[in-house]
This record gives sequence, C-alpha cells and structure tokens, in this order.
Amino acid sequence: MTASTGGMRRNAIWVTAGTVTQVSCQFGTLIVLARLLTPYDFGILSIAALITQLALIFTEYGIATNVVQRLRLDPEFLGAAFWLSFASGALICSVVLLSAPAFSWAFSAPELEQVLQAYAVMFLLFSLTSVRDALIQRDMDYRFLAKADSASFILGYAGISIACALLGFSYWSMVIGHISQLTIRCALICMRPLTVAPGIPTRLLVQQILHFGTGQTLSRLASFVAAQADGFIISSRLGVADMGYYGRANQLVTMPAAQLGQIFDRLIFPYVARRQHQQGEAAATYRKALTGICLLSFPASILLAMTSPNLVHILLGSQWEPVVKPMQILALAIPFRLIHKVSDPTARAMGKTYSRAWRQWLVAFSVIGLTWLLCEWGLAAVAAGIVASAVLDAALMVWLCCNATRLTLRELMHALVPGVQAGVLTAILILLIAQAPLPARENEFYFLGLASLATVAMVILMLMRQRMKWS
Repeated sequence: MTASTGGMRRNAIWVTAGTVTQVSCQFGTLIVLARLLTPYDFGILSIAALITQLALIFTEYGIATNVVQRLRLDPEFLGAAFWLSFASGALICSVVLLSAPAFSWAFSAPELEQVLQAYAVMFLLFSLTSVRDALIQRDMDYRFLAKADSASFILGYAGISIACALLGFSYWSMVIGHISQLTIRCALICMRPLTVAPGIPTRLLVQQILHFGTGQTLSRLASFVAAQADGFIISSRLGVADMGYYGRANQLVTMPAAQLGQIFDRLIFPYVARRQHQQGEAAATYRKALTGICLLSFPASILLAMTSPNLVHILLGSQWEPVVKPMQILALAIPFRLIHKVSDPTARAMGKTYSRAWRQWLVAFSVIGLTWLLCEWGLAAVAAGIVASAVLDAALMVWLCCNATRLTLRELMHALVPGVQAGVLTAILILLIAQAPLPARENEFYFLGLASLATVAMVILMLMRQRMKWS
C-alpha cells in the first residue's frame, strides 16, 4: 500500500466517522423534535433555511474553493482571500437584516422576520472561518474537521435545540441550536493559525479571485435553485404546513445522502485538484468514486423507497402520514443526486467552473418548471418532477466529467453497472422479506431492521468483490 493510498484511507475513515456521528445525531434530534414541535414550526425553519442557504452562497463567493483548488498559495493571496471573505460576510449580514421584513411579507409568515434577523450573525461567523476551513481541507486534516464538526453538532445543535424545545421555545429552539453550533465550530476552527500578508491586496489578485468566484457562485446558485426551488414554490402556493410535510420528507431522504456525498466531496476535491493535470489519475479517481457511490446509493434508494411507511411511523409518528408518499418518490432520486455529488468536486478540481454553471442553470429551470406545473396535483407529483430533474442533472455532470478526465463510455458503463446490480438485488431481498411469515409483515421494527441488515450485508459483499477487482 502506497503512502498516498494509506493517507487516502485514513482520511476516508475520519471523514466517515465524523459523518456517521452527525447523521446519527441528526436522526436522534429529528425524532425528539418531531414530537415536541409542530409542522408549522418546521415550516418556518424550512423557509428560513432556504433563505440563509441562498445568502451563504454569496457570502462564500467561491473564495474557499479557490483556496483549495489553487496550485500554489502565498501570504498575499491568503490575505486577499480572508479580507474579501470578511467583506462579503459583512455585506450579506446587512442585506439579510434589511430584507427580513420583505421575506416575512412575501411568505405570509410574521415569525420569519425575527428568525432571519437572528440568523444574520451566522454570516459573519462563517466569513471568519472560511479561509482557515479551506486550508484544513487542502491539507486534508480530516481528523481535526471530524472532531470540530461532531463536537459543535452534538453540543451546539442537538443538545441545545432539544433543551430549548423541552422548555417550550417552539421554532426558536432550532434557531438557537443552529447559531450555537456555528459559534462553537467557529471557535474551534479559529484556533488554527492563519498567516496573511499585511497591506491592501493588489488589484490583479482581487480580480483573479473574483473571476474564479463568479463562475463558482453562478454554478452554486444554479445548484441551490435546482435543490430548493421546489421548497419556495410549495411554500408560496401550498402553504407553510405543506412545506413542513415536504421539508421532512426531503430531509429524511437527503440527510444521509447529503452526508454521504459530503464524504466523497471532501475526499475527491483536494485529491483531484492536486492531480488536475494528470488526466489518467483524475479519470481513475472519478471512475472509482462513481462505482463506490453507485454501490452505496442504489441499494439505499430502494431500501428507503420500500420502507418509507415504516420509517415515517417509527421516527416521526402517525401525525406525519402525509410525508410517506413524497418520501417514497424522492428516495428514487438518491443515486442521481449522489452521482452529482462525486461529479461536482471532480469538475471543480479540473477548473470547469463556467461549464458547470450553464448545466446547473438548465437543471434549475427544469426544477422550477416541473414544480410549478405539478404543484396543483400535490406533493407526490412535485416529488416525481424532482426525480426527473435529478436524472437530467446526473447525466449533464457525468458528461462534463467524462470530457474533462477523458473517461470513455465503456469505462463509464463498467463504473455504473455494479451499483445497478446491487439495487436490483436489494429490491428482491426486501420483497422476499415482505412475504416472510409473521412477525416480519406486521411488526414495523422487525421488518425495517431485517430489511436494513439484509441490504447492508449485501452491499458489504458487493464492495468486497469490487475491491478485489481493483486489486
């Protein structure tokens, strides 16, 4: 085993450990809060999350990505990146404070104004840690990141949110939890030293950073619209309560998928960025990432789609029954969303910022159009439109990455086939379990546990077989 491979595996272990910790805490926190808060409370937070995530794109403005992707760093560049990041954070903080009443009026949610004003401080905190965070990722010090992320989430979000909810703070419990989480993480990240050059950055350096950042921001903005436009349209046309149901369905589906995608993003982006001029290395990394993500995502998609009624009843309770149908349909988008998650860092690492941007805008327009057309038929119809857009997104991003890394069509098919096979086997296993004698059919815990164990065992065997092929 080479030093590079060993380092990659150690990083994967730390990233996975941190992600598993956060996902476990998220599920635990969701189970508790779903019984303490109302769908309307979750709806308010879902709308606030949409707005803050949009503002965060402009706060970051691709600066952290540039720090990781740039081949050579110097104190002058880091100084320019830090002050530009802080300036953008201060600007967006002011914009959110001033625009909070307008958003409250637009969504007919009076509570939203104060929630957004409270969240505004988060942009300043983010801007202080952005460059340091990027340097940690560039150095692939995932042990430190895993500890910082896990500690801030457990202490800040999970602990404080639940405590506040028990005290009757309603939606404010999650607001306080989010701010506490980011404050703790900011304090931990700022412990790392940052060496920057004194003085005002040169005009040329600022132009270089802003040029890269514009392409990155256009792409991220399109990705945000593609991911969140359905939420905005549902909130405005169907109301806050329906957004609460749809938001929980989307959360249950995307929470594990997003965290799994984050593992691949954190590993692939800096690794490929260092080898962006070695197309053979980049193609091999992308091909293996595709195979790995498909082997994990296709079985997970089938498992969630077929066990959604049991999962919703166990985790959220019978009062959340409207979550089941949209969740079953949205689960089918998991593989395509995760193919995007491995394709996007590959394209970023290869410097394809503007090529990513127009593809993401095409997907965004498809999400807006389909959601608007299908909204009158209910949440399940909207979910079907989101799946169609996810398929388009995956196809466009794979096309871009194959061109960038010179991956052939035959190699691409070989990368995708194991995951499809694993998905088919998962469906067969769960159907057999569903036909099993009692108590598998009537006991939700028994059925869900048995289906999950069978799927995990099958995936492990498939991964072991794939590893032997790579060896």
